[in-house]
Amino acid sequence: MPQAEAKSAADHWSTATARRGRPLSVSLKAGYGAGALADGIVAAGFGFFLLFYLTAVCGMSGTLAGTAKLIALLVDAIADPAIGLASDRLRSRWGRRLPWMVFSLPPFAIAFGILFSMPESLTGFPQFIYVTGCLIVLRVTLSGFVLPYTAVGAEVTDDYRERASIVSYRLISQSGGILLGVILGLGVYMSGDGGLLARERYIPYAWTSAVLIMLAGLIAIVAVRKALPRLHAPTPETTPFLASFRREMIELGRNRSFLVLFGTVLLYFLAYSASVSLSLHATRYFWNLDTFSIQLVLLSSTLGPLLGAPISSFILRRSEKRTLAISAFLGIAIFLMWPPLVKIYNPQIFTPSSTTPILVVNGILFGTTIMIGGVAFQSMLADTADEHEWLFGVRREGLFFSGLTLAYKGASGLGGLIAGIALDVVGFPADLASRPDAFQLPSHVVERLGLIAGPLPALIVIVAPLFLFGYHLTRAKHKNIVVELEAMRTEAAVNEPR
Repeated sequence: MPQAEAKSAADHWSTATARRGRPLSVSLKAGYGAGALADGIVAAGFGFFLLFYLTAVCGMSGTLAGTAKLIALLVDAIADPAIGLASDRLRSRWGRRLPWMVFSLPPFAIAFGILFSMPESLTGFPQFIYVTGCLIVLRVTLSGFVLPYTAVGAEVTDDYRERASIVSYRLISQSGGILLGVILGLGVYMSGDGGLLARERYIPYAWTSAVLIMLAGLIAIVAVRKALPRLHAPTPETTPFLASFRREMIELGRNRSFLVLFGTVLLYFLAYSASVSLSLHATRYFWNLDTFSIQLVLLSSTLGPLLGAPISSFILRRSEKRTLAISAFLGIAIFLMWPPLVKIYNPQIFTPSSTTPILVVNGILFGTTIMIGGVAFQSMLADTADEHEWLFGVRREGLFFSGLTLAYKGASGLGGLIAGIALDVVGFPADLASRPDAFQLPSHVVERLGLIAGPLPALIVIVAPLFLFGYHLTRAKHKNIVVELEAMRTEAAVNEPR
């Protein structure tokens, strides 16, 4: 490499590194966080409404609905590592991540609208194919947007605490998207008696959500465009894509911290997906709440992050991320488990007047705990991406996050399948919209519904943090890694052949 070019490359690394050491502006964090608003709207649709819509409204069996979700998630999970690595290797004037976000956003939004606009004429196998196809397109394009977007959060700053801050903005925005999705569904389009079972009301809900997804995604794209000077340039590649993909998947398997986080994500989201998929069933039929009360209970968990963000920021000044994450997981299990068990075995506590307030308070505490654990855990992911570069010499945020997303999506698909099968096992009827006794279920079905919606997922959550005892990337060790990486990058830029 000529001396002038070597100096220019070194200057580039030095300038980007210096910028990543500076605090991020509030406007950049807020703009970047808007991308998670789109993700949150989808999460509300998938988590709270989709299984209910497919079974109670459209007449699919719980097993078929769960199978469609699982197939789509497995296809997506297989595609995720390829998307992640491709975004890591991409060279363009707009950087590595931005083109993926731009081209994935429109089909992502449109597929959401189509999914909840299923023609009434579809039944049986054609209905199953329609749902599965929509879910595959939606999941893959969602990954095409979210994986590069999330990777930006890991590479826009090298500061230990600043990473926790940007994760907080992202998670608050995601919770805001969930909040918005629930309000649109239960508060606007499906409000009133029978609104949840009115098929025609899901169509405007879906397309309004699609428009909001587009707007939120565009705001995030603008923010990422502004952040380009802070981001890492792609590593020069001489290895063919497939060979590189194989080698780097093996490297992921050799990264102890990655494997620890992979196992934690796998178990936690298996439990979380099963619980959330059954939330509408449980609030309506186990807790016997009306639509307004259901809305309050579901919204309460999205308000918790407003408390969780400052609490996590305060605690992380004095505590390791691992300690905070383990404590939060145990708290999540408690908030999932105790209400259904108390109602079943000590029902006098839950009177008609006390049930909604108790569940709302529990939901706020539940959401707060999720936020606290999420900030700690997701900033651990960003720190481990630095460790991966230190260990193997390549910057692979996209591949790294896609590997963990594979665990999340595989677990979510399996959790949705478990929820659907559980509904069939406990005898929950399908197509309630066409039944005159739509809101009357046998007592044994109601009791079993409470058990599969709360205590069962809680038991799985309790196991998840056991993996984190194998995570040894402390604040001090991460600081040393960042210093060594800066020296490695500068040296590599100077010595890069041309």
